[in-house]
Amino acid sequence: MNGTQIAAILPDFLDPGRLWLLLVVVALGAGYVASLAWRKGAQVRFTQVDLLDRVAPQRPRWRRHLIAALQLLGLALAVIAIARPVEHTSERTKSEGRILVLFDVSLSMEATDVAPNRLEAAKEAARNFIDEVDDDVEIGLVSFAGVVRVQVEPTLDRERVIRRVDDLELDEATAIGDAIIVSTDLLTDAADAQSDEPGQDSDLAPGAIVLLTDGETTVGRTTAEGAAVAAEAGVPVFTIAFGTPDGFISDPISGEIFPVPVAPEELEIVAESTGGQAYEAQSGDALADAYDEVSNSLGDTLGEEIEITKELTWRWALAAFILLTVAWSLSLWWLRGMV
Repeated sequence: MNGTQIAAILPDFLDPGRLWLLLVVVALGAGYVASLAWRKGAQVRFTQVDLLDRVAPQRPRWRRHLIAALQLLGLALAVIAIARPVEHTSERTKSEGRILVLFDVSLSMEATDVAPNRLEAAKEAARNFIDEVDDDVEIGLVSFAGVVRVQVEPTLDRERVIRRVDDLELDEATAIGDAIIVSTDLLTDAADAQSDEPGQDSDLAPGAIVLLTDGETTVGRTTAEGAAVAAEAGVPVFTIAFGTPDGFISDPISGEIFPVPVAPEELEIVAESTGGQAYEAQSGDALADAYDEVSNSLGDTLGEEIEITKELTWRWALAAFILLTVAWSLSLWWLRGMV
């Protein structure tokens, strides 16, 4: 067992300086061993061994050693309790750990300027992002084209979210403003429901939005209107403008070419006005990197994990008490009338 493994087993201590008392336990153990050696020599010099065997044929032998070992172990555990052992854990408040991924499924996502096309590359990056988010953070999925659809409300079920990402299909138009508003309402409703639970802080941010799109709003409320609603609710929006300026799609019937360049300008305003961050990705790898940056930034928005220190003194003290009680009881039972 190496030093790292030992460190993982041993607890941390509030007063580690008190562990020097373990030297007293070691000294007692050494004294016990020395007394056995002295006692054995004294018996040989001054005692008729045959007579001792007749008078006390049931000497304690190994039982005496077991009792001494239990006593020493009990004292060692008591010293550990005196040093006040602790364990450190961390947790994130549930109302802080909620993310909605807004996924653009407008027809422009069919452009092949990102291999194999924007939609499939975006799906792959979204799956990886969902897998990397901390297990205690809820994730929801909202898709939008001309209509906004809540595919999955915030949940810890990663597989369910990924399945819905795989099933996304393209549709006409782009309603970014409506998508932000629907997602903000979803987050605030979830936060309001949870704030009624005992011990929940109603002032915490409802969650965060990660918006992936390649275009501009063409129907519904404007992108700026959506950003204003999110900002008022305290919901940061992290935007990813996905695609290149040279993207295009073609009409499968007429063959007519339609340019669909990425439009990051409005998304930058959304991120700035809501307290999020804006990213641009012109390839699948760049999109994956953008998701990584979003994941790293979410800690600042969702709140740092709270470290909880739990003192374990009572556990070690109880273990010491039990061992010493057992040793005392065995001494009364095994050693009565014995030398």
